[in-house]
Amino acid sequence: MRPLDSRKAFILQAVVQDYVATAEPVGSEAVVERYGLRVSSATVRNEMAEMADMGYLRQPHVSAGRIPSDLGYRYYVEHLMKPVPVNRLLSPRQTSLFSPNNPEVGEIQRLLQAACRLLAESTRYASMATAPETDVVSLRHILLSQPAPGKLLLVLVASSGQVEHRLVPAPDKLSDQQMALIDRLLQERYSGRAVRELLNMKPSTVSSEMPVIEPVWRLVEQAVQDCVETLSQQAVFLEGLQHILEQPEFRQIERLYPLISLLEHPQALMRVLHRLGASGRVQVVIGEENPLPEMRCCSFVASSYRIGDRVAGTVSVFGPTRMHYEVATAAVEYIANALSRVLTYLSVSS
Repeated sequence: MRPLDSRKAFILQAVVQDYVATAEPVGSEAVVERYGLRVSSATVRNEMAEMADMGYLRQPHVSAGRIPSDLGYRYYVEHLMKPVPVNRLLSPRQTSLFSPNNPEVGEIQRLLQAACRLLAESTRYASMATAPETDVVSLRHILLSQPAPGKLLLVLVASSGQVEHRLVPAPDKLSDQQMALIDRLLQERYSGRAVRELLNMKPSTVSSEMPVIEPVWRLVEQAVQDCVETLSQQAVFLEGLQHILEQPEFRQIERLYPLISLLEHPQALMRVLHRLGASGRVQVVIGEENPLPEMRCCSFVASSYRIGDRVAGTVSVFGPTRMHYEVATAAVEYIANALSRVLTYLSVSS
């Protein structure tokens, strides 16, 4: 990427800001008038032509003004973009979502869905979040109760805050001693262990103390495995798809359809986000930089969130390359950090 002198950098910044705001090519006269440059429009036009030769601007058609290229956006993001204060994006009411006192905080699915919705609202782009990965999630609590004769209630609480429960049939009312024995076996076998470790666990060996409760134990054991299987499936939360449809770039079906198809089956996108999130920093992928052909007319901004010192999942926004990058990066960074704080708090306080 070739460096730009101060005047070219100023013109590129003006073109990016105007084009993002209007979706219309930007002419030299507009730059002079709007930004009070003390040079002629012919001088600006020559500068624009040079920047087009350098790859930072392009001309969509003859006699039109200029628009940024992917390289122009990249230069803007790395050298010209100014951070946006969070209080310009989010109100105190919105940031209170991440307070430990918020009842949604205790349920990871509701928290991530709400965070994803907040990200879409604050940026006006589509947003995506992934639930914590199984290698950072363990079983914190395993609870077993007998709400009625012939029924057991099994509840598993993961370190991420996710909760799974199953009703287990029991042939008769179990005694307090039998319930205590099953509970002890559950704690010894499952409590504190990683979800990924439990995925392929083989059935336990029957001990001498188990013959009386073995039929019920096998049902409980299967119920635990069903819960673990559900916890291991990394959920994806998507919000704000209507914001994609609002963008003029996606009024063309040939651009919109591949993107919608990708979002219906997001595994490939999740793999890309996972690789980006491993860096621990906010990542911006612009247009042709995208490894997914379906998204080369888009940009996305992504960051990981953590539980403790381990990457757990990602949050991201995506939209056209004509994106308010300063807004998107500020919002993604704030929400990723807020999720890290609250989920780490939950993991050590529960």
